[in-house]
Amino acid sequence: MEWAEKYRPKSLKDVVIREDMLRKIIDWAEAWKKGRVPEKKALVFEGRPGIGKTTTAIALAHDMGWDYIELNASDIRDEHHIKDIALRGSLQQTLGVEGNYMKTNEGRMKLIIIDEADNLYEVRGPFGDFGGKRAILETLKLARQPIILIVNDPYELFKGENGIQLKYHVEEIEFRALNYRQIANILYKICQMEGIKVDKSILEKIAQKSGGDVRAAINDLEQIAEGKKYLSENDLNSIGYRDDFQNIYGTTLTLLLTNSMKSARETLMELDEDPDFIMQWIDENLPRYYLDPYDLDRGYYFLERANIFNGRIYSRQYYGYLVYIMDFISAISIAKKNKYGIHEKLKSPDFLKIMSRTKSIRQTRDRISLKLGKVMHTSIEEINPDIFEMYRTIFRNDRKFKEFQIEVMKMDDSEISFLTGNEEEYSKNEEKNKQNFQRKRKK
Repeated sequence: MEWAEKYRPKSLKDVVIREDMLRKIIDWAEAWKKGRVPEKKALVFEGRPGIGKTTTAIALAHDMGWDYIELNASDIRDEHHIKDIALRGSLQQTLGVEGNYMKTNEGRMKLIIIDEADNLYEVRGPFGDFGGKRAILETLKLARQPIILIVNDPYELFKGENGIQLKYHVEEIEFRALNYRQIANILYKICQMEGIKVDKSILEKIAQKSGGDVRAAINDLEQIAEGKKYLSENDLNSIGYRDDFQNIYGTTLTLLLTNSMKSARETLMELDEDPDFIMQWIDENLPRYYLDPYDLDRGYYFLERANIFNGRIYSRQYYGYLVYIMDFISAISIAKKNKYGIHEKLKSPDFLKIMSRTKSIRQTRDRISLKLGKVMHTSIEEINPDIFEMYRTIFRNDRKFKEFQIEVMKMDDSEISFLTGNEEEYSKNEEKNKQNFQRKRKK
């Protein structure tokens, strides 16, 4: 058995979860157990993959003494399958975990867990999935058993007419990624049970590389610990860093929608990203979410203050200003007088802003600026962003100018794709350049 499954908590007391969330979940379950059908028949567990949503649902079933049916919406998206399994299971007490009928104690409840519920589609073509959300909505209206929907992206679940109606029938519980110390503690307990000697600092590094994904951290630990009773720093070389997209997505959503500055700041502090990058996400999505001009004005006021202190860090190299940046970004959460919900998907910052974060992008830009400086008889420092963007615009829109510049400046494929703004082509060409460089170095 894989360690992630072998050491999955069997009780809520073993799940690392905020006290207020735990209380909400238990109160909801106790109402069902006492025969009082709660106003919200279903809970929606929201959050990125690997942070304990499904584990919490199964642990709740164990603690309450309930059977449970675990369904994956990716496999049963259409109306027919959901009604056949979820609706039938929520109305009857004799349907077991595998979908078969079984004898149960009188009055025993059964928890219906629908994983990846954000993958329910209303229509995917004339012969594709249809009516998934409508079937879930009907299930909630008729259900006599508790239901938990698990989603990575709540926007996908609640969009559309049926999604909007669905929102009124559920209680949302937002899960956050654990910090690396909490994940390291989990890994340490696993090592103790497996008889593996390891320094806790090594486990902290595994946790940091997991990007807040507990399941991924456990999988990484199992991978490097196979056949060993002692782990060293060298064992970490095979583990890479995971994509932080889900982290920044969830943090941005929290900052825009919560009305608690404390909650916003806690979420922000858990995110391991540069303030520049965070502010780019806020800047891109603030006008998409704050629809009232007053709220938008106040939101941009706090973002502007954060940006001022960010500039002072660069100019004075005094990182004590970082605390003010975090406070002003967090204050965006209380800038609004209206309450907003998820009404459209977040948009990532534009291509150039994302590109500016990476080392290879800066190197490509510097190479072009150096060539441009020689043509213009000036230094690379004089090629400021305005001049560069002007050059880039002409390059992109004037075919003859582009062909002439490619020949005169002897541009390679990655430089051309950088100037034309083709992100996919740039990534391919940059990878090809790296491979060519490595081959030459070996020779």
